[in-house]
Parts: sequence; structure tokens; C-alpha cells
Amino acid sequence: MGAVGATGAALVLEDGNIAWPEGRPGKHAVRLPLRWKRRQIGELVCDRDTPFTDEDRALLASIAHHAAVALEHGRAVMRGVLAQEIHHRVKNNLQTVASLLRLQAHAPDVDARKALEDSVNRILAIAAVHEVLTEQREEEVELKDLVDRLRAMLVQGLAAGKSVEASLEPVSLGGNRATALALVFSELLQNALEHGGDRVRIELGRRNGDVVLAIADDGAGVDGSGAGTGLSIVRALVRDELRGSFDLVSDGGTRAEVVFPA
Repeated sequence: MGAVGATGAALVLEDGNIAWPEGRPGKHAVRLPLRWKRRQIGELVCDRDTPFTDEDRALLASIAHHAAVALEHGRAVMRGVLAQEIHHRVKNNLQTVASLLRLQAHAPDVDARKALEDSVNRILAIAAVHEVLTEQREEEVELKDLVDRLRAMLVQGLAAGKSVEASLEPVSLGGNRATALALVFSELLQNALEHGGDRVRIELGRRNGDVVLAIADDGAGVDGSGAGTGLSIVRALVRDELRGSFDLVSDGGTRAEVVFPA
């Protein structure tokens, strides 16, 4: 804006956001619309201490036109990148769903209704990751929000009369790994609510630089060597997607602990 001696300039977008503010307010201001295909998408606001001449306004009008073109082209590029990323993520998650259903189909002696309910919960866990990614508009998922959302969903349907406590620290994780963790958490919490005692505790935090997710209950305990579909899914996801370790300990209750690098 040096060409017109402006002391301050900003782009005010249609959503109310102000982009690239600089300088200071002056005594005189010019507000020029940013137009794209007959639609106003914002304003160019310029300030200075002396009045603007007609030549100044013509120059600013040209700048406003080029700013509108650049802004819309940038948005078009971002929409294309975002769409490509969403398509890629949906494809990966549909492949995950297919693998889970295939694994469930080959499980021996499984009640069909229970298998369907388990599959629904797994798909809802994947959907929760999409929801958090959309809301946060980041490449990484805040696991505290994700775990708390899944906890509320599962507790509502399975935790009648049970006490569920949670201690969750802020931890971020990339979208693909967050999907794996969401499935792991859903399997372990569902197992604790269905087969554990009356008190369940969820912990999410860090230990020696690693992420730790633990779910404990005061039930009679389970056989850690079990080969149920749920535990098979947990072990596979922890090993292949999270590159971590999974321990299931029964000693006056059951504690399932997942540890993986951040």
C-alpha cells in the first residue's frame, strides 16, 4: 500500500474475519468491495491521515479486484486439496470397516446380534474421528476430546448402574493413528462395561515420552490369552498401526494398557 501512502490496510472477509492487518488507523479511510462473479466476498480497507484522491481510489479498486481473484483461486485450491484428503481418508476407513467385518464373519460361535452390535460400535468409533477432524480442522486429533466422546457414547448404552471415571490429559495424534486408537479404546471400554465390575476407570496420558491409554475395572478378571474377535482387533491395531504394546492384567480386577510412541 506504499503506492498510496496508506498507514494501515486490511482485508475484511465475508465471514467477518480480518486478513493480513498491518499498520495503524488514519483519519481518512477507503472501503472497497471485493467482488467475485457479482458476489461480494469481503472488503479492502485502507487508512491514511490525508484524503484519498481519485487516482488513489482507482489504484485501490484495481488492487481490490486482484485481491478478490487471488482469494477465490486460493480457496478453490484449498477446496480441491481438502476434497482429495477427505476422499483418501474415507477410502482408508472403508477398507478398515471391510477388514473388521471380514474378521467378525470368520469368528467361530458368535451370536449374530452381538456381532452386528459390535460392528456398529466400531463404525461409530471411526465416524467419531471424522467428526473431531472436521470440527478441529486440523491434521491431528485431540485424543482427550475423542476418547471423551466415545466414552459418552458407549456409557450411554452399556453402563447402566456402573461408575465410570476418566482422567484424560491432552494428547494429539495424526488422523490415521487416531482411527486405530478409537477402535482400540472402543473395544477395551466395551469389554470392561460388558464383562467387568461396577467401577471402571479410564486413563490417558504420557509416560517416558510414550502415550498411555489404560482401562481398568474391579471385576473378576479375564484370561489375557483369550482369542476373542475384540482382543484380536486390539492386538493387531496396536502392533501394526500404533507400533506399540498391549498388556492385559487380571489381579483383583482387570487392567488393559496400551503404550505407543507419540
